[in-house]
Amino acid sequence: MSPRTKEQNDAIREMRMNQIMQAAAEVYLEKGIQLEVRDVAVKAELGYGTVYHYYKNKHMLLEDLLWDALDRTESAVLPALMGDDESILKAEAFSRLLLRTCIQDSSVFILLKTVADNFHHFPGNRFSKLFGEFQNRIYLPFVEIIREGIGPQSSEKRANLIFGSLVGYAALNIHHDMRSEIDVEGIVDMIFSGIQSKERE
Repeated sequence: MSPRTKEQNDAIREMRMNQIMQAAAEVYLEKGIQLEVRDVAVKAELGYGTVYHYYKNKHMLLEDLLWDALDRTESAVLPALMGDDESILKAEAFSRLLLRTCIQDSSVFILLKTVADNFHHFPGNRFSKLFGEFQNRIYLPFVEIIREGIGPQSSEKRANLIFGSLVGYAALNIHHDMRSEIDVEGIVDMIFSGIQSKERE
């Protein structure tokens, strides 16, 4: 049997890492920061040594998971940021894309929930760079379209309200295994109709 090529080895490595990441997200939803590399190996149906080969400890694994989730979050909301709609419609589209991705991709939900909790369960300040990137790539562009669409007054406060509402709504449904019942359109319409009616008062 001929040895594998570099391309084949790279493809296997990528497949294994995706398998580990998906398992880690599922375990994190079940156990939170108490997860262990061994739990991830069991969930991924891989040997402990295989997972340990890629990640020496759970913090390295979670760090990779969150950085990867940041890239996927940015890709998901980019169409709304790049669209030609007026700003308030961009903000609504951004919110729908964010909530839909959050429901479909556990690692994106974990990222948003972790940012909302200010990385409370993670040791030291190893996630300060990730938080800064999240601010620059996700949060501040959203604040800007809120500012353009609704006005400069309290735009950051409104952005926080929307983010908090979306993450909280997703958390309630995900932790109670009710993802299929989430009404993305309805919840976003409700949030924005409340903000806009308050603006008109």
